[in-house]
Amino acid sequence: MPYLIDGNNLLGSWGGPRPPDDRRGEVVRRVAAFCRAKGARATIVFDGHPLRDDMAAQELGPVSLRVSPAGSDADTVIRELVERAARPADLIVVTSDKALYSYVKTLGAAVLRAHEWNALERQLPRGPERSDKPEREDDVEGWLRRFGADE
Repeated sequence: MPYLIDGNNLLGSWGGPRPPDDRRGEVVRRVAAFCRAKGARATIVFDGHPLRDDMAAQELGPVSLRVSPAGSDADTVIRELVERAARPADLIVVTSDKALYSYVKTLGAAVLRAHEWNALERQLPRGPERSDKPEREDDVEGWLRRFGADE
């Protein structure tokens, strides 16, 4: 099932932008990693200006980006995408906006709140943990490198 994600809501669940970075790139990277791991597709809709000035819509592998046009917002774009979908029941909308949540649910779409998507993301298997710690307790050379004593 494809995901239709309110990017600003998802970002808000992570603490929001941190000047000078609006962190939308982080949303794209994390959603793309999620999609690769799940074999899924997602469309992320953001309020505001495009990530690239020359593109209000981008296709990035399993992830599509959309930015609401001037005078509109992400919720409106998401509503329209669900309304135009051939089978809204095939969509999973990720939003914490109560009005949007209720509306797309009445159209038959499945809905997750941002914190529920975050819980799914946390369940994904992670790559091997990298550690600066030597592999063996008796690896003296490794410990010396770790603490910079061999420099």
